[in-house]
Amino acid sequence: MRNKIALSLILFMLFTSISFGQKHKSVLKAPKTWLTEIIPFPLSFAPSIPYKGYEDLRFAPNWSDSTHANFWTYMFVWYIEKDVPVTTENLTKYFNAYYNGLMRIDSRNETQFKDDPLNHTISKFEKTTTGFNGTMEVYDGFFTKQYMTLNIKVEETFCPKKNKQIIRCDVSRQNFDHPVWQLFTQVKLKVKCK
Repeated sequence: MRNKIALSLILFMLFTSISFGQKHKSVLKAPKTWLTEIIPFPLSFAPSIPYKGYEDLRFAPNWSDSTHANFWTYMFVWYIEKDVPVTTENLTKYFNAYYNGLMRIDSRNETQFKDDPLNHTISKFEKTTTGFNGTMEVYDGFFTKQYMTLNIKVEETFCPKKNKQIIRCDVSRQNFDHPVWQLFTQVKLKVKCK
């Protein structure tokens, strides 16, 4: 029941901002079993992220079920104007702002955040040959009301035809060697950059 309420809150938040995002065309193709959302920048829950464009999200089946391997498994693309470099420092700063804001959407979380001295996301990123890998210690303000570790893979592409920067982020609670990471191969970028 709690998962259904939390899912309703997330979907309400996303749908209230989605009315602004409807003018944006999806840049992702995923199986119909993945939930879809588009949110324009500036993000209402993280306005300090200085991008212009929109976020295109896909949620894996059972992503909101805390008993399932896919719990908190989702991905998003920031389809933006190229004006802010992607660095480990920027990723840390922007993902801390993103998850701090996201997890406060449910106003009932404010008590937890006020009482907890570690009330912020702690992100760490490292450069890889294909982009960046990171871990984030995040308070799950929607489902479990506990801290959790999210793992993330970030890849950046520049699309000269569209003059757009594409930052793809695959996120899961599972370690990088877990089979759940194969699910992300089902989600493809529709934009042709070459």
